[in-house]
Amino acid sequence: MKEQKSGSFGAVQSVRFSPLPDQVPAAAGKKQIQVLTDVSLQVSFELGRTKMSVREILQLQKGSVIGLNKLAGEYVDVLVNKHSVAVGEVVVMDDKFAIRITDVISDQEKEKKIK
Repeated sequence: MKEQKSGSFGAVQSVRFSPLPDQVPAAAGKKQIQVLTDVSLQVSFELGRTKMSVREILQLQKGSVIGLNKLAGEYVDVLVNKHSVAVGEVVVMDDKFAIRITDVISDQEKEKKIK
């Protein structure tokens, strides 16, 4: 049932919408996710960080060593579009470095980091 009121902007009606379903059918959810499967994301792995002055950066040369804030063997952060989503460990696979995911960061953990 619509309720009508008049005002300086003309007739105003209130509308009632039917409630939204609690769950999306599985088939509809699968179709929605298919739309996103070809989206490209930037994935990076952070071994550690440090702060350096411009003077120190200008003095860098071949063979220079830069110390990071993490210890050797510590887990690395997995970033997707510059947002931390997981942690992992560095491994070697077919003579190349790789990351083995050891933990996925939950939404609650992300909120704790922000606060």
